[in-house]
Amino acid sequence: MDRTYFNSFDELYVLTLVKKQASYSQAAVNEIVGDRFAFNTKKHVIDLGDLLGLVAALRLPAQERILEEFQRILGEVDAYIAYSSDSIPDPTAITTNLQQIRMPQAVYVAELTINDKEVVAQARSSLSYKGKARSRTSVVKMALLLNDVHSDAWVCHDNKLFSFHDMETSGLISIVDEGSVERLDVSDLADSLETDNINVLKQLLTAEAREILKARHVRMQPKDRFFYFIANEEGQSERKEPWIGKQKATRRVYFARPSKKDPARIAHHQHLSFDLTFTKLGDDWFAQILPSWFYSFDGFRESNWHDDLLSQQKRLERNASVRNQVRFIAYFLSATDAGDEDGLAFQNLIEFDVAEDADDVADDADETSIADAADHQEEAA
Repeated sequence: MDRTYFNSFDELYVLTLVKKQASYSQAAVNEIVGDRFAFNTKKHVIDLGDLLGLVAALRLPAQERILEEFQRILGEVDAYIAYSSDSIPDPTAITTNLQQIRMPQAVYVAELTINDKEVVAQARSSLSYKGKARSRTSVVKMALLLNDVHSDAWVCHDNKLFSFHDMETSGLISIVDEGSVERLDVSDLADSLETDNINVLKQLLTAEAREILKARHVRMQPKDRFFYFIANEEGQSERKEPWIGKQKATRRVYFARPSKKDPARIAHHQHLSFDLTFTKLGDDWFAQILPSWFYSFDGFRESNWHDDLLSQQKRLERNASVRNQVRFIAYFLSATDAGDEDGLAFQNLIEFDVAEDADDVADDADETSIADAADHQEEAA
């Protein structure tokens, strides 16, 4: 009333989250609203049962649109329950977006022996390649495909090929000089004072992550080089992944959103995405996780409306939503490895113990749980 919202809206409805009373005092309401606008307690006070009845009376496409809006506002119900359960104690640690990793033990390096012009010419005839070679990396990729090697777990630098995998067993030997193959300890690069060596190692970690995530239907976007979840199989409209945060829960990581005008068509594909960068702190290496969303028109290529859709999604998210995305991605990565005891492995997120200040943390949580209830939600889309 103080802000005169009644000048902007024709009707006011009060939604109660519990079953509404049998009746409310119309006289008490009239004293407050006066003759400024009409409010009928029998009509304008509704509960979830009334709301369900109104929705059930609509046609199916309208019901689906309303469900979509509720999903955008409320997030995943299972995830919300898992996050806000009263049986879970208040946090005593602050979780970062840094995930410790186990480094591979060795790096293999060898001289490349390919002729770029010959590789491109052969790719045009055998791989139906029609473009131009944009970089040496793309030529090396073509050379490997021509030799039926589909691995992405390698880096080329200064006419050398680097990999965490043995050149012979991985098939990379097909494009290098066999006599030049050398096995290095990872520390030879990790502890190097040469910036190029550190950069090669970081690129190798990204390439290795790309390779092992392919098996779990997570792809790298070729232009901006972030990772994004895709459908597990062709025609799948939604993909959810189980995970354990405070409790067992599921998170939707891919959704083929139907068009509002024509539900038989797909308006766009929504993918949970994340940037993954690697850094060394002290003697240990970490992966830094930056979650986001990717919108495509065909499940792979960026939608023309990507920026608008991303901006809209970001407005719905609060700090807790982003934090839980980091925790989920870290959990997913920790369950993903190269199948090698000496290979790259993702371990725990780094936490800072705040047990001594637990009372302050609890107070902050109580304050924000009322003002920003959405902070306890995991966004569904």
